[in-house]
Amino acid sequence: MAEFVQRRKEEMIIEVPVLNSHFKKSAVKNILNQREKFEYRLMRRNKQKSDFTLYITFLKSIIKKVEQMGSISTESLKLVNQHNNRIIDLYRASLKYFKDDISLWKEYIKFLMKCDKLELLRRVINSALLLHGHMSDSLYVFAVKQEFEDLKNIQKARELYTDGLHAHKTSSKLYFIAFKCELSYSEILTQKVLKSGKEWNQEDPALNGSVAKIIYESAIENIKNDHNLYFKMYQEAAQYSFSLNLSEEIKKFMLTTFSKDPNYWDTLATNELLSKSSNTEKFKITKCLDRYDTALTVLDTDEMWDKYLTTILKVTSDTQKTEVYKRNLLRQSMFNAHKKNKLKPKHYIQWINKSKSSMTTEILDLAIKAYPNDTSILEINIEHKLTDTDELKSYDLFKQNANKVSASIWLKVVDYFLNKPQISDVFNMIFGDKAVCTNEVKQKLGNEYLMWLSKEKPLNDARNAYYKLITNSSCDASLCNTIVTLETEQQKIDVSKIRQHFTLACMQFGKTNIDLWMKRIYFELKYGSPKLVSDTYHQALTTLNNEESDQFAEQYASRVSIFNKINKI
Repeated sequence: MAEFVQRRKEEMIIEVPVLNSHFKKSAVKNILNQREKFEYRLMRRNKQKSDFTLYITFLKSIIKKVEQMGSISTESLKLVNQHNNRIIDLYRASLKYFKDDISLWKEYIKFLMKCDKLELLRRVINSALLLHGHMSDSLYVFAVKQEFEDLKNIQKARELYTDGLHAHKTSSKLYFIAFKCELSYSEILTQKVLKSGKEWNQEDPALNGSVAKIIYESAIENIKNDHNLYFKMYQEAAQYSFSLNLSEEIKKFMLTTFSKDPNYWDTLATNELLSKSSNTEKFKITKCLDRYDTALTVLDTDEMWDKYLTTILKVTSDTQKTEVYKRNLLRQSMFNAHKKNKLKPKHYIQWINKSKSSMTTEILDLAIKAYPNDTSILEINIEHKLTDTDELKSYDLFKQNANKVSASIWLKVVDYFLNKPQISDVFNMIFGDKAVCTNEVKQKLGNEYLMWLSKEKPLNDARNAYYKLITNSSCDASLCNTIVTLETEQQKIDVSKIRQHFTLACMQFGKTNIDLWMKRIYFELKYGSPKLVSDTYHQALTTLNNEESDQFAEQYASRVSIFNKINKI
């Protein structure tokens, strides 16, 4: 093993001068060290796929850094080529061990396409098809695209998609790439005829898209429910003058077949927004909504309304700072949907978020009437009323529904009432004997609770609250930081109490929380007894899990100088 790695290392030395011309010496040293580690992993008896893929990813990252430098010098090209060749070797080696892994073949093919190794790409695709063609239609798609688009070989592309469709009769991806290739090829031939000055013969099947039509008709027989396939075929056919009749035929087929499919209408409508025409945004939105209007006359269902409303909310997402027509469009569309009882709670909430604040009360009233028991609308109402004029109404709503609302509302209510009389009752609902909130709320508000207790009550109340929370696992380790901070702010610091706080926290979080142990050591150095640092250090090493223990030792070593300065102070 060592001999092989040493040989690989010697081969890498050849690359050092080129690496030095692009990276600092320290970076080059790190690159070589990393590669040596990867080479050792490749020599293991029980090889893992990750042994290869991680190495490949590392080499690709080097190539990316070189390319980002923007240099097109001979040295740069040489370095990229060296790394590309090594990556190819790694893919070849990995596929000897993991030849059944289709994803690995796909990654290899994509890499070869990217680095323009066309002849090798053809051989690899053929090998992949022999092994997995019956399992993966996407391999055939790769192959057809490469043969037609890169190698300009229509005959080979036809052989491949014919074989592919024989193995994968219901593959939308294969049908579309075959359809697209045939239309493109007819266009290429048409342009050649026109440039030669010959007369274009519309009866010639090579020129009029007849082969593409055969593929479309075959798709109809084998794929019944994929409106996306036929919509893409329609768009493709509509690009060429010789296939306009075909595009109309596909359009009629879709209307007949998918008139009850909301996804079809949604695709048809949203495509108007994606149109590359020079029409204005307003015109595109109008065309889009016309499509939805037609859809809703044919298919007046909740699902169809949901798709329509989702698009309305999307196209008017910037209504607060844009044209008046969008604000009016949003208002009219949402009021119309409300009257027809088609709005869901999520629609009301999004409507509120996208409208001016002056409309919030009006929309909320509509939402509450439609969904009087919906929690999400209730929460919006509570939050909306957290103002000087309506805070009591908000508070009453909150108290009546405290067991329903989410943690985020608890946080907002506490933040709003923190310096108001109601906060005592709120904290009692969270931390009292008859608490009505979840542990998530307690964990998020524990620190605020201790801070509030320290201001409003004797310190012992904060201590007792800490003991209760820390022993019931209703907090995280940050609670210890808060109580220790409160203790060290006292005129007379009770070191024994603080040690008790740390002990309880370490019992709960000491196996994984490195920072907690560091703070405990820091406390002993600054406020307690430096003599106890060694004991605390060894206690941390034995308590922490193995990985955390190693990290703790490294961090402690890096902070020794800081700790020593504290000790001298």
